[in-house]
Amino acid sequence: MVASRQINCTGRDGLFRCRLVTRSQGGAQWRRDAEIFLVSALILYLEVLLIRWIGTEIRIFAYLGNLVLVVCFFGVGLGCYQASHPASLTRSAVNLTLLVALIANPLRVSALDLRQLTILLTGFEDSPIWEEWSSWSGVGAAPALLIIAGLLYLLIFAFVPLGQLLGAAMQRHPHTIRAYSFNIAGSLAGVWLFNGLSWSSTPPPIWLTLAAGLLAACLLVTGQRQWAAGPVMLLAAGLTWAGGRAPAAPAGVRTVWSPYQKLVIAPLQTVSGSTVTPRGYLLEVNGTGYQLILDYSEKFVREHPHLFSRRPSGRDHYALPFQFKPVVHRLLIVGAGAGNNAAAALRYGAEQVDCVEIDPRIYELGRRLHPEKPYESPRVHMIINDARAYFKQARGRYDLIWFGWLDAHTLGSSYNNLRLDHYVYTVESFREAKALLADDGLLVVNFSAQRPWIADRLFILLREAFGHEPLAFSTHLQFPKAGLVPTVTYVCSPTPVDLDTIADESVRHHLRAHRFTAPPGTRPTTDDWPYLYLERPKIPKLHLLTTVTILGAVAIARQRALGLRTGLDGHFFALGAAFLLLEVQTVSRAMLLFGMTWVVNAIVISAVLVMILLANLVAARWPRLPQWSIVAGLAATIGALASVPLDWFNALPGAGKLVAASVFLTGPVFFAGLIFIRSFAACADRSRALGSNLIGALVGGLLESVSFLTGLRALVGLVGLLYAVALWLRPGPPRPETAA
Repeated sequence: MVASRQINCTGRDGLFRCRLVTRSQGGAQWRRDAEIFLVSALILYLEVLLIRWIGTEIRIFAYLGNLVLVVCFFGVGLGCYQASHPASLTRSAVNLTLLVALIANPLRVSALDLRQLTILLTGFEDSPIWEEWSSWSGVGAAPALLIIAGLLYLLIFAFVPLGQLLGAAMQRHPHTIRAYSFNIAGSLAGVWLFNGLSWSSTPPPIWLTLAAGLLAACLLVTGQRQWAAGPVMLLAAGLTWAGGRAPAAPAGVRTVWSPYQKLVIAPLQTVSGSTVTPRGYLLEVNGTGYQLILDYSEKFVREHPHLFSRRPSGRDHYALPFQFKPVVHRLLIVGAGAGNNAAAALRYGAEQVDCVEIDPRIYELGRRLHPEKPYESPRVHMIINDARAYFKQARGRYDLIWFGWLDAHTLGSSYNNLRLDHYVYTVESFREAKALLADDGLLVVNFSAQRPWIADRLFILLREAFGHEPLAFSTHLQFPKAGLVPTVTYVCSPTPVDLDTIADESVRHHLRAHRFTAPPGTRPTTDDWPYLYLERPKIPKLHLLTTVTILGAVAIARQRALGLRTGLDGHFFALGAAFLLLEVQTVSRAMLLFGMTWVVNAIVISAVLVMILLANLVAARWPRLPQWSIVAGLAATIGALASVPLDWFNALPGAGKLVAASVFLTGPVFFAGLIFIRSFAACADRSRALGSNLIGALVGGLLESVSFLTGLRALVGLVGLLYAVALWLRPGPPRPETAA
């Protein structure tokens, strides 16, 4: 049987060229489309999966910004360079399974407990990490860095075969713009596939099982016969399941995976002889203590006086706000957690309690398990949002604003060097909170400061925001690893607060004995330099050492990857570095506008990819668009990023703010995408170009650490410089291509 055929004529450079297209050729093209789409979806899905999982299980990775992301980019880029060689997807699955086996440690071999890496690498005075505190020792840090290098090596070569598959598919595809569009669309699908699983609170074994399914689909579409890769990937899923099971766990212990972190909830009991008295629950986040959910109700205290060395008094941090403000009509709690603050507010008679908590699963645990059931009270209103984002949308005045224990010692962002609480503890944030206070309102901040300069910084921040010194008190709590940690409380009001307003004389005496003021010299944090856990502008030793480790792993990987045909393409390398740095900047600014929620992350990354798709559409529809207009558009949008204050967008209503800010923040991506796709369409060796671009992204990710020195806004200038270098290295005018 002969396939039917048609004549397809397309215009290019004013000339008509006709091609004979058979139905079988059309089917082959759609097969190539599906191949690129599925491989791209698998790559992005695995990237976000590993970013999330590794940062949870080995907490030190959560504080190293986009470390896992840039290493994955390098692996894919290196694979694109080797696209002419056969791709071993079985080797990819084996490397990933080895990585999972080391991290999950299903046999619980103490010598392979990689959670100890966090302890070994937290002895730096400029990198405080919650509950991990050891003096710096090169003897301990060196092997930790070697282990990290080994993990990065496995990570790189888990992605190299996938990069080979992608590079070969891009090289074979007859239509560059169409191929790249399917690459971006697949990436978008991979991101949202994982976000959907994450929001549904599914555990890692399900994540990796789905990865095995995606891998099998890739094998089917690409015609690869490496069917062992699928079962090996399923083995990785089994290893995460085995590693996640706690041996002989006490009854009632359970693990919940929220969109942000791993939560472990365990019953808290007191045993006296044969009597077992339930007291509440212990909530752990990412393997470290987060909150005790305790019953302080009058009934429980009265029935179990032996459980309390003394009844909670006005000195207790849950009671202290109400010593200063006995009558509270309207109260805002940010960082509400599982409900301890809300329970205290109800005990002291607050009429309306607005609670803001970023993690919906922590709220659900508190609603179901808190002994006092504060979240079931009609006086309590729950808002699942970022604290800073709520400040921008809150209406009315509050008698009391209470910053609970929302210091995010346990979690950092996956896409940049920010932690979840960085934008909450800045001068601008406290000024926004102050604007929500009634004329006689009170602001109370609780914080556990592992370094004295952190306590001093918060004092200075409040002084700048309110125009006068806050009342500040410090006590100490005992932690297993960190020892005695200062627990500080700050009390502020639009007018200076006087201790004499407290009726209880014993409480006044106690607070006077523990009051402190901050010496000058500590730099305050701002929205441009929000690094709460960094004493002064500098690149932390931990980041410097890990950067050197990454570059070492990259050098080893490049030496192993024999057969590289040529060197890097400087134009595409610079484009990749500029793009990832621009993406990091976009995410950081969007978080400032809309909050550090997982939804914001997902929307921003999606907006970036959609802008690239839009650039592809414009390049295909108007191939003769003057290059100077594209460069001018890129320069104008980057200049706007550097000069236009984000506060302008806060005056817009919700939908208008979202649309306007998204276009503003991702505008440079559109013009940069036009430059990339036009160069890519004119490139003979697409796999080399794509590989250079992705390896450049590694450098762009590492350059983000410059913001520790300069602040975030200065990164925009660096992005502009990198794009200028890319344009300077551009090898002549591209050949336009029409859409297929």
